[in-house]
Amino acid sequence: MRCRFDSWLKKVPGDGDCGAIYHRWDETRGKGKEGYEGHAPLQNACKAPGLWNHIDIDFKAPTFDASGKKITNARFNKVVLNGVTIHENIELLGVTRGAIFPEEGTKGPILIQGDHGQVAFKNIRYEVFDKPLATFSPVTFDYFEGKLADLKTDKLKPVKSGKSDKPTMKLAEAKSDFLIRFQGKITASEADNYLFTTNWTGTGALIVDGDTITKGSHWYSESVKGSKNLSAGEHTYTLIYAKDFSWGPKGLGLFIERVGSWKQNITERTSLPEPEPTPLVEVKVSDETMLQRSFVMFGKKKITHAINVGMPNGLNFSYNLNQGGFLQIWRGAFLDATEMWYERGEPQIGQAMGAAVTMNNKFPLVYAMDNNGVFPDSSADLQYKGYRLEKKTASNGNVASYPVFMYAYKGVNVKDQETPLDSGEGIKRQLSVEGESTGKLYALLAEGSKIEDAGGNRFNVDGQIYVQTFPSETNKPFIRDNNGRKQLVTLVEGKEITYHLIF
Repeated sequence: MRCRFDSWLKKVPGDGDCGAIYHRWDETRGKGKEGYEGHAPLQNACKAPGLWNHIDIDFKAPTFDASGKKITNARFNKVVLNGVTIHENIELLGVTRGAIFPEEGTKGPILIQGDHGQVAFKNIRYEVFDKPLATFSPVTFDYFEGKLADLKTDKLKPVKSGKSDKPTMKLAEAKSDFLIRFQGKITASEADNYLFTTNWTGTGALIVDGDTITKGSHWYSESVKGSKNLSAGEHTYTLIYAKDFSWGPKGLGLFIERVGSWKQNITERTSLPEPEPTPLVEVKVSDETMLQRSFVMFGKKKITHAINVGMPNGLNFSYNLNQGGFLQIWRGAFLDATEMWYERGEPQIGQAMGAAVTMNNKFPLVYAMDNNGVFPDSSADLQYKGYRLEKKTASNGNVASYPVFMYAYKGVNVKDQETPLDSGEGIKRQLSVEGESTGKLYALLAEGSKIEDAGGNRFNVDGQIYVQTFPSETNKPFIRDNNGRKQLVTLVEGKEITYHLIF
């Protein structure tokens, strides 16, 4: 993977930018044509200099026969940068430029090149899938007909019995109202903890050496997992599958894996249908700000009164209207609304399409804060008053409208407006207060596990985002502890406070 230059804010990344698969190099191709077969990331998902990027790489090395002839090409199965898929199923025909070896091989070291400026790495982890695989015997099967979702067949005689190389739902002749039971043996190559994954449309169970590993009613696209410690050697398993409804396709899958090995399919390959393709329903932003109401997941909690705001320059955020707080901010494509519109659209969830930074979901203002002060939530003293759109003119002359969120809080009216910085580096947040305050008013600018002063009135929050402040000579932000967390707080002077979120 490539991160040769600072790629932050670059609209169209190339094959030398952050997350790219670098090109191959051949000087015999002629001047200006030496580089070829490079792969730029699908979108620019890198963060500002000084913030940490996180990358996951799923790579499969080329394979060779006994004579050294290449059988399969190397492949990047998937590359995810800061939560965004930037490559998928990319096949490589040869070594890329800067490789440590001139020819391809099955293994090699991790190479870090650092000759284009300061760069830092941490938490490098890898897993090699080279452990021996398990083997499986042919199976016997018994096929029953009837509504047997309880999986009980003690008093029934099978309609058909026989043998098969592998378990497969194709041996179930009926479309519904049947049960098929497979029995076979697994030979574990080494003692280890093995993970089993089952899929079925209907009801099923997996039993290994007398222990129930998975059981229940599911749709075939749901993967149900269970694990068991197996000694080296032979083990028995029983796989039961029943379907007592006519709608939906038949489907049966059983897989086994362990740390350091690929997932193996115990069932016949076509026994489990391919997942149904889900079309992307994308909300795009053009020359005007786009506002899209939806539910938004904040950790494991579904926020129901959320709004997603996409601004024309590619800066976006999700906001909790009840709470008056940011849920997430991101740069790039706007919103994946598939779960709002596909089929029944029951989840009603909108998802960020860029590298999202999770925020704290808190209203930023509080009165009379002390060391044990608690910032308010939507159930206390805060009343949402709606929002309106206001036009703003950027330094380049472009005019666009941006929302102003309005709240009543302890006798004052608060306006909260977010606009993009002209530089494109992040979002400007401006809070204004109307009415007479009843005491000192403080603003919570950021919260995290670690907040560091990065110089120039800029603070680094968890290595994920910068908060740019604009203090006066007598009033500067300070970092405090609160229930094991760090908070960046400042006293609000006058009727307004402004700060920038840079990412």
